[in-house]
Amino acid sequence: MRWFFISLFVISNSFANPSWYGKLKNTEVNSYIGYGSSIDSAISKREALNDIVSQISVNIDTSFSDRMTEINGNISNVSELKTSQNSQAVLNDYKLLKSEYSDGKYFVAIGYENIPSLDKFVKKVKASGVKKSAKQNSYLKNTPIAKKLHNMLQKDIEFNLLRKDKKWYIKSHSILQPLDSKDFARFFTTQNNPHIKIQTNKKRDILYDGDRFFFKVQTKQKGFVSILSVYEDGTVATLVRNIPIDKNSLENIPDADFETIPEAGLIIKGVETYDLYVAVFSKKKMRFDNFAYADEKLISEEKYKNFDELISFLDGKSYSALKVVTKPRK
Repeated sequence: MRWFFISLFVISNSFANPSWYGKLKNTEVNSYIGYGSSIDSAISKREALNDIVSQISVNIDTSFSDRMTEINGNISNVSELKTSQNSQAVLNDYKLLKSEYSDGKYFVAIGYENIPSLDKFVKKVKASGVKKSAKQNSYLKNTPIAKKLHNMLQKDIEFNLLRKDKKWYIKSHSILQPLDSKDFARFFTTQNNPHIKIQTNKKRDILYDGDRFFFKVQTKQKGFVSILSVYEDGTVATLVRNIPIDKNSLENIPDADFETIPEAGLIIKGVETYDLYVAVFSKKKMRFDNFAYADEKLISEEKYKNFDELISFLDGKSYSALKVVTKPRK
């Protein structure tokens, strides 16, 4: 009789879920469907997103221990194997496929296409019919992302980098696409200019954590040079502002008498990083009020993550950009 009661309980609970729940067909390549249910609609959505994340990226940590124990005077060997798993991914542009409220619970199904952010942006551009444009920012048009967009669209379009809600976006007209870290990195590139040249004093412009370094700068005209740094996360800081420079003179900036000498550092300990250094030439002194002063502390304020402002600022000015990799010491 007890067995009969348990069977009825299991059967009745199986009918509590909507008929579509967990059974939607996925016909798209690189697409995932996640399911979630809860008495709270927000939690059900979060569970569905977590379901998708676990399908995309699962990390399993394993640890093994071997120890000796004594029980009642007997020595024995005890081995333990422990495993744990966690999932991590950033989801943008997901779609609510199905939602239903039944028996006091919310049931949702969410769809997500797992393709690079630039591919999603190109899809939106093609669907909207954005036209070819000769108008492009002087810095942006020479970046790897501009070259990749041209290859994918077979035309040049006007686009910008945008910081919004603590995320980086690529924008074209009304199209806004969040960027993943790989596509955001395509905005960082060395750009040469015959009127102003910049390089570090290190071989192949590669630095190691803790290196003290300086720049070698040469200009075709007499005037002033300022050097700004863009961190891997898009934070902009000025290293030096309005340093006098003579025509065709190779200057070490900052020189030995300067109070602060740049020191290479890593954002995450042990993980290689990169920075963009931009040398700007002007005949008169310039103002850089929107950008932070670099110091020995890592700048973390959101207002200084303004790489997009720097890109706009550079348009029409004389500058060179140098991408520098910093490696951890072995």
